[in-house]
Amino acid sequence: MRIRPSFREWYVRHAGELDAVVLDIDGVLCLDHKPLPGARALVGALRAAGTPFSLLTNDGNHSKRQKCAFLKACGVVVSEAQIVSCGDGLLELGAARKLAGKLFFVLGDLGRPCYAEAAGLRVTRRQRDLPRCAGIIIGEDNYDWEPNINAAVNHCIRRPATPLIVPNPDEYYGVGPSTVHVAAGGVARFIRRVLRTYGVRVDPVYLGKPHQPIFRHHHGMLERKLGGKVRRARVVLVGDSLASDIRGANRFGYQSALVLTGVTNPDMLRTSRIRPDMVFRGL
Repeated sequence: MRIRPSFREWYVRHAGELDAVVLDIDGVLCLDHKPLPGARALVGALRAAGTPFSLLTNDGNHSKRQKCAFLKACGVVVSEAQIVSCGDGLLELGAARKLAGKLFFVLGDLGRPCYAEAAGLRVTRRQRDLPRCAGIIIGEDNYDWEPNINAAVNHCIRRPATPLIVPNPDEYYGVGPSTVHVAAGGVARFIRRVLRTYGVRVDPVYLGKPHQPIFRHHHGMLERKLGGKVRRARVVLVGDSLASDIRGANRFGYQSALVLTGVTNPDMLRTSRIRPDMVFRGL
């Protein structure tokens, strides 16, 4: 595929064809809490043209308040209302399944303030509470994998109908040049494989990109903001991940723009079956 130099240059020429721009955060605007080239200039161009823009992230272990602070430190100032996180899916899931007030065992962080608690769920990280839990939520970071994953596996063996909820479906996320960190989706699929080997089938409930809950939540927010129906083909999503950003945008009907500043490199692009509408070296 043709690799163009700058998304901002393309946007300036095509702004009149768009109703909104959606940006991933990590790998697009910043990487490992450091700004990526062109981030401030693009946000400035969007504001100058009056194009509505929002941020769509699979980071479910940092709250919107925390993400705003990280971005501000990178020179990109946005409001919490402009951010949609995979953690927001807990609101709709909790309402649909009547989970308010129920206790959930959580692996890792879910933001501060906590997305699960904001959705009305009660949380515990004590393994001894597992028999009383209505389900398991897999967050990110700051937990001891060995005892917690074993506890989750054995609880699912005893209670295979236990919901295994995964806000971030990603296998990994980038933390620097050629460096990644195993994400919640990778942990969930490991647990699923172990259980299948044992003869127990558990299907995780994924909330973030590329799955539909986060896109439905975002598009509903966008239409409420603009006061009417928004054609999906007039929205472009800019992301760095073929598996989550581009696949999710393609499935939902958004235009998809890949930037090569995060987890995807040209070799991965050449061999992938997932095809973005456009590819850029950076913003």
